Amino acid sequence: MQIDEGVDIVCLSIKVVNGSRYRVLCNTNIYSPPACHKEPQAESPDAYNDEPNTCKRDETFKPEKVKAQYTQIEVPQGLHKYVVGKGGSVKKDLERESGTTIDVPRRNQKEANYIRVMYKSEDALTSLQLRMDGLLSSARRREAPTHFVCIPIRSEEISANLKRFRDKCELDPHIVQIESKLHLTIGVLKCFSQDEVKKASEVLTSFASKIAYLKRGKPLRAEMRGLEIMNDDPSAANVLYAEVHLSDESTRLQELADACLEAFVDAGLMSYEQNRNCRDVKLHCTLVNTRWKQQMPRQTLDVREMLREDWEVKSFGKCVLERLDLNEMTTDRNKCYVTVTSIPLV
Repeated sequence: MQIDEGVDIVCLSIKVVNGSRYRVLCNTNIYSPPACHKEPQAESPDAYNDEPNTCKRDETFKPEKVKAQYTQIEVPQGLHKYVVGKGGSVKKDLERESGTTIDVPRRNQKEANYIRVMYKSEDALTSLQLRMDGLLSSARRREAPTHFVCIPIRSEEISANLKRFRDKCELDPHIVQIESKLHLTIGVLKCFSQDEVKKASEVLTSFASKIAYLKRGKPLRAEMRGLEIMNDDPSAANVLYAEVHLSDESTRLQELADACLEAFVDAGLMSYEQNRNCRDVKLHCTLVNTRWKQQMPRQTLDVREMLREDWEVKSFGKCVLERLDLNEMTTDRNKCYVTVTSIPLV
């Protein structure tokens, strides 16, 4: 340590602060005339014997103990695997980075759609919540849809014409839609818990109050006609569909479908991103999809001859749209979609 001029390193005083003793330098002029210089008197025996005391702990000081707190964060059971990670790696990273402890419940436990969190500060909890929000948002995007809202299309005329179309074009039955599953899709959902399915059912049930106004007191008599492809190359098509129009050519069906989609978007259960970043529902019924065969690599179709048959101006038939369904993506033993909730349109 550098000693400034004008400081007498011999002249020291003792100062006690919070139970600890400190040596304090006294300012004196070392260049005082020799005649006036006085030898420092002998210090007391304890003057320099303060080192042990500097290491002594103040027994009156007791650090405040931080008590652990507990809370729950909602995480649908179907997304728990993303919180845990392979061998618990993601869970360990979350705990280390946020300074929290996470308890993921087992499937048979109560409140399985929540994880329990132990934390000791609000900052730690906030840190975990921010990380969880990003993790779960990414997880939902990676998962496939589990449910969809649709209007079933039922008509003996349409069923007969679909069979005739399949036979005439010599299509593999595995890629042609079954008559009992023909529908007009409003939108798809990703529900990873029974609570989310219940919420979707409540949204659909609440929408029933708007149907009478959107129908304007008339039945929804529809016609399925035309033949279109989803991509731009008819020599390598994956999906063929027919358009759905009301027989009176009004916009009532479009308005009803758009309003239903909006209700689910507002509830946070659907997104316009899943609907081609568009607020307008595409009114169509899928007839052929090569994905249904579950063959890798995915099969493509050359449909140039089919399109030359003028299917785009021909009708597959007419029907009355009778209900709006919330379905699971899975089918039952009768090869029909499993319906969760249904509201009438007639």
